[in-house]
Amino acid sequence: MEKFIINGGNKLCGRFTVQSAKNSILPLISASIIKSGKTRILRCPKINDVIVMCEIIRSLGGSYEFDGDVLLLDTEKVSSWVMPKQLTQEIRASLFTVGALICRFGYASIYMPGGCNIGERPIDIHVDGLRAIGVNVTENEERIFSGNRLLAREVTLRFPSVGATENLMMASLRAKGITVLKNCAKEPEIVDLQRYLNLIGAKISGAGTGVIKIEGGITPCKEDVEFLPSSDRIELGTVLYAAASVGGELEIESEEIKNSDFISKLFKNNACKIHNINGNIYYIGFSRPAVGFGRVATGPYPEFPTDLQPQLTACACSSVGVTAVIERVFPNRFAYVEQLRLFGARADVFANACIIEGGRLHGAKVTAGDLRGGASLIIGALSAEGESEIRNVSHVDRGYYKLEDKLSALGAKIRRERY
Repeated sequence: MEKFIINGGNKLCGRFTVQSAKNSILPLISASIIKSGKTRILRCPKINDVIVMCEIIRSLGGSYEFDGDVLLLDTEKVSSWVMPKQLTQEIRASLFTVGALICRFGYASIYMPGGCNIGERPIDIHVDGLRAIGVNVTENEERIFSGNRLLAREVTLRFPSVGATENLMMASLRAKGITVLKNCAKEPEIVDLQRYLNLIGAKISGAGTGVIKIEGGITPCKEDVEFLPSSDRIELGTVLYAAASVGGELEIESEEIKNSDFISKLFKNNACKIHNINGNIYYIGFSRPAVGFGRVATGPYPEFPTDLQPQLTACACSSVGVTAVIERVFPNRFAYVEQLRLFGARADVFANACIIEGGRLHGAKVTAGDLRGGASLIIGALSAEGESEIRNVSHVDRGYYKLEDKLSALGAKIRRERY
């Protein structure tokens, strides 16, 4: 097992290149099943979640390889619609493969997917949506989806779930006619999926809005395709909250400011300067420690993302003032706060809310329990006085590629060790 050793108090300065979005790449890997042929995903980080999803493709009969930061997927020989139990229980995103398998074969079989321990994460919105378009679902330890005769119809999701929206976009391609999805998720990752599916022959419109229209009965192209996903706004936010907690100046390469507007708004009271060119963030500088962020509530895009809630909380712990964080997506996503308290953080959890009174932090030995919670501990350690040790960093590796190297290049004193 591995850990990070961090000496806090160093400003972060320099140029930072944001990786392609993990939350785009994972459903894109699943979507590659729909076409029989090769897909090249550009600027793809070799993070653990990507590797697990690629291994799922291999287990179904496909293949993959990396050429630098380019992921080459070949799904021509995918012949199975039965998902492997061990791999699906490692990663929540394995669930996205259901819609792609239904589109290609009419069937899918999957065990309950795994992922981060951030509270209850039922799949009922996925199941209800698929049933609405005619998929028969048998629910035991193994869930079997039968969708040979799908219905093109109007479906309204009771919550704008990203995963359910993506599954229904893919599965609906098998239904002849036009399927209309309402109350859809609006995240940039949904737009990426639409762009990819249209690239391989689909006719989908409306991604990024609450209503998406899918014209079914497509014949996917067999030609090789190449795709560049959007930048990872969660990785960007993580690094910006780290810089806000210690100070510094960052140049950001080609990040669309519209996708990260929620970050800019939260930093408006923090004496930071944000410059952009042609709609892209170019420079952001923090001249003093962050000020409390007031009341922040997570919600579906374009509201504040739940995947940045732990990082914001960690930054607030070393800020000046009070912050109230309300978690409306995964109400139990505060398990990491107990670890932040080991740094001396003054943070109290009440049901789905956390009240933080900022102050000085000190070095501590902590343990990461999930991906974004692990990122929050890195931010806490960077702003703490003295040396800190973070164990179980394999959780962090699931979503960030060599984050310690990137932070070191910006001036952080962080190294990886075995234990």
